[in-house]
Amino acid sequence: MNPELNQFIERYTELEREVQQLVTGLCNSLCSQCTQICCRADICEEAIQSPFLRLINKRTDLDSDAYGFLTPTGCGIDIGRPTVCYEYFCYDHLYHQLDETHEKVMKVLGALPAHATHNALGDAPLSEILQEEKLEQVDFQTLEKNLDECFQALEIIKTFYDEETLSDNADRVLDRITFSEEDI
Repeated sequence: MNPELNQFIERYTELEREVQQLVTGLCNSLCSQCTQICCRADICEEAIQSPFLRLINKRTDLDSDAYGFLTPTGCGIDIGRPTVCYEYFCYDHLYHQLDETHEKVMKVLGALPAHATHNALGDAPLSEILQEEKLEQVDFQTLEKNLDECFQALEIIKTFYDEETLSDNADRVLDRITFSEEDI
């Protein structure tokens, strides 16, 4: 495997694990009581169709034709999930945020995995590159810049949730994070 791709995967995996931990902490109480299942097989298919995500999650088949990787205790994929799994927050999650700042911080948190992979090859995100050989052609300089921005934002977000305050430069850093077209 390309050493640049391998290094990116290591850093991306670290980012995804930290995002996953924070998102789970924010969402678990509402999600565990919810009767509306937002996980669907067609969303989960990205995890097995994307060579990038497959390199991370090592999955080749869905667990269920109806619910993809959903288990009674949550997602069956430890790492290497489609970015929408972090980006999507239902109305209840947004409604229960204390204020607009909490809502913004939560949305930026969810956008970090997608931001880390955007513009990998032209304007295509890394997870949407479906030919494995094209992974060797991605713009690793852009991806490393994206990851650096994500880790800066992640530190601000963790501090916000610990101390309930944003630093003076927080908005400048958080505003660098891009959102998927569907989220705009």
